[in-house]
Amino acid sequence: MNLTVPAAAIEVERASVAYGPRVALREITFEVDTGQAVGYLGPNGAGKTTTLRLLAGLRRPDAGAVRLLGADPVHDHGAALAHVGVLVETPGVLPYVTARDLLGHVARVKRVAPSEETAQVRDLATQLGFLEQIDRPIGTLSTGLTRRLLLAVALVGDPQVLLLDEPTLGLDPAARADLRRILRGLRRDGRTLFLSTHLLDDVEEVCTRVLFLRDGQLVGDEPVELRPVSATGAPLRTIAVGFAREVSVPEVRAAVSDSVEVEVGGPRVARLRFAGDDARQAEILALLVRAGLPLVNVSDGRATLGQRYLERVGREDSP
Repeated sequence: MNLTVPAAAIEVERASVAYGPRVALREITFEVDTGQAVGYLGPNGAGKTTTLRLLAGLRRPDAGAVRLLGADPVHDHGAALAHVGVLVETPGVLPYVTARDLLGHVARVKRVAPSEETAQVRDLATQLGFLEQIDRPIGTLSTGLTRRLLLAVALVGDPQVLLLDEPTLGLDPAARADLRRILRGLRRDGRTLFLSTHLLDDVEEVCTRVLFLRDGQLVGDEPVELRPVSATGAPLRTIAVGFAREVSVPEVRAAVSDSVEVEVGGPRVARLRFAGDDARQAEILALLVRAGLPLVNVSDGRATLGQRYLERVGREDSP
């Protein structure tokens, strides 16, 4: 891919959008580095689709700025989107057009050299597993094959950046797993992925970073696999320790050293955070037993992505 890209493939700076009296986005700011795979999580109505419209140059922000590969996607549409592929949630595709014809049309729009068009269309159909169906009308394809085709459309022209809106929408578990595998491969190839979804599993399996959006505002920006570190930068281990009776934080804290952070994880559960390896964990568990606390089980105490989503975004049906 003969393209020099800036360090930040996507830049959004204090962008705001309103539809009449309703504010869809409130001064959101973030960057996506080239080669990153970022999940964009939020409930329906949070502003995810509006953000994608800004990135795709379909809407200009009422305030703030958006840059895609260093260019404004509205005022410099061609430069911004020349190396960008977009997969939208509900595309308007004519059902009687064949997959081959659709890919060929997009190749011409993206100015793929005529000498390369046939090979590129065939390669994409092979890569995404619908070569045998390439001459069938799109309306006769299954949901899974249609989503594969639409991802192939986004990949025409070998784009550096992919904007993906609910890429596994409507797929059965097997088709969803296949598409996630393909997206992971694109990430390993160095593509920049911006994946807007409400499916936590898509983000966990494809992305390395997650942005949380609520009511048009960013409320979190962190690694998908959140590993806390100490003040010195050393990685911290978190475990959830279950007991046969209710325990208090002071009771558990008195049993272990001051270097262990203790918080309640439930009536009979304490969450412990400490620097160290398996040997250090064994020492801490031995201290609990020595103190007479009725230890019954130990598990990974890190907050899951689902737990973090509820903490930052809340429930979709909550007031």
